[in-house]
Amino acid sequence: MGGLLLIIQSSLSLEVVQTRIDQVLQSSDLAKEVFDYVASAQGKGLRPSLVFLTFDLCDGTRFDEAIDSATGVELVHMASLIHDDIIDRSELRRGQMTIHRKFGTQAAVLAGDRLFAAAFHLFALCTTHKVSQVMTAVIQDMCVGEIDQLLSPVKTESDYLNYVRRKTACLIGGCCRIGAILSDASDLDEAYLQEFGENIGFAFQLTDDVLDYRGVDAEMGKEGGRDFTERVWTLPIIRAYEEGLIPANWYMLDFAFVRSILEGRRVFDEVWQMASDYVRKATTVLERFPDSTAKVELTAVAERLMKRRY
Repeated sequence: MGGLLLIIQSSLSLEVVQTRIDQVLQSSDLAKEVFDYVASAQGKGLRPSLVFLTFDLCDGTRFDEAIDSATGVELVHMASLIHDDIIDRSELRRGQMTIHRKFGTQAAVLAGDRLFAAAFHLFALCTTHKVSQVMTAVIQDMCVGEIDQLLSPVKTESDYLNYVRRKTACLIGGCCRIGAILSDASDLDEAYLQEFGENIGFAFQLTDDVLDYRGVDAEMGKEGGRDFTERVWTLPIIRAYEEGLIPANWYMLDFAFVRSILEGRRVFDEVWQMASDYVRKATTVLERFPDSTAKVELTAVAERLMKRRY
């Protein structure tokens, strides 16, 4: 337990993941430029960190499998972002041009497919098939949720939360479950850690919804107000519409005007509080586990969500 946690605390775990990504994405000279660019756009490594921390929480010892699985979930996340950016026609991702804008849509689609394939190559190296089974279910959920949203955009709070579960929460929950699986934890502990992760996922998405209106472009590394421009019914908009504060065609109004209504009528504060409630649920789940440094770190991960500004 202590050996892996030492790696996490020294921030080397994500370097190990980056090295593993570089290894599995080795390509010909032409494709190398694409995948080097993909790798350079990595985020903060929340998902692989959750694999490592839950693995440590449950006293896991199969370190190589934890590294491969953590790398795999990051590849799945990266692939989903590439495809999301194509669907949303996004210009920026983490402060740089999106893959489809730089290399074209066809190359971007294939790059995303390659990342999914590389991820499942790593999952297949695990001694248990449960990791692949969990991630297969996660990806199916993500795809179905996105298709539903494209064909019939959600406009009610309950439908939106179900969409968030599929879009964001299920992957983060799956990461936490994988850490337990690789530690041979009980089915009950697997379920608890998946619940912990899903609550984090809900909190992450709801804070993201607010920050898209409140955040600063330079900090966010993407276009601020993108949800407004793309007419996306996120929770702040749904709440404001249901309360009669904005019309159904709110996207025809001025962005600053809509933002001022959501701010002035405390809609942003309501959604932020809802995210905080999910964080509280997540940390409550952890109370059933023995005290450890990993437990402290997982609690900190959850609580940091409420301090993010982009």
